[in-house]
Amino acid sequence: MAKDWDSVVKRNGQCSKCEKSFEEHQEYYACLKETQEGFERYEYCPDCWDDKFREESFSFWKARVPGREEKKKLLVDNEILIEFFKRLTESDDESKQGFIFVLALILMRKRILKYLNTKTTDDGKEIWIMKLSKEDKEYHIVNPHLDDQQIEQIREGLGNILAGD
Repeated sequence: MAKDWDSVVKRNGQCSKCEKSFEEHQEYYACLKETQEGFERYEYCPDCWDDKFREESFSFWKARVPGREEKKKLLVDNEILIEFFKRLTESDDESKQGFIFVLALILMRKRILKYLNTKTTDDGKEIWIMKLSKEDKEYHIVNPHLDDQQIEQIREGLGNILAGD
C-alpha cells in the first residue's frame, strides 16, 4: 500500500466519467478502489453513477459538495468510517496496519470503538483488542508503534481520500 499520501487521487471537483464540474451543494457518489499503489478515490455525478462501481470498489458513499461558507469536514460520516474500518480489518496485508491503527484511534476518539485490553503474541507483536460500541465482535488491531509524525501523516491521508480535502 502506498506510503506517500500525495499519490492518492484527491477530489478535484468533477465527475471521474463525464468530467463535468460539480456545483455547490450538488450530491455525488465517491468510491475508493484498491490498487497496487494504494487507494484511489473516484467521484461520479448521479447521471454517471452505475451500480457496477459498487462491486469494483473497496468502499463507496454518497456525498455533497459543501457550500463556500460551510466548515469543511475532516472525515465522512461515522457509518462510512465504521464500514471502512471493518473492511480494512478483514485484510491480512501488513502494509495496512498503520492505516487501520490510526482509523481505530479516530473511532476511539469518537467513542465508537472501545479498547478492551492488550495481548502480546509469541513473536512480540502488541495486539489491541477492541470492540465497536454497537457490536459484540472483537477486533484485533496490531499496534505498529507509530511516532506522532507518522500518525499525523496517516490521519491527513485518511482525510484526503475520504473527505477529499
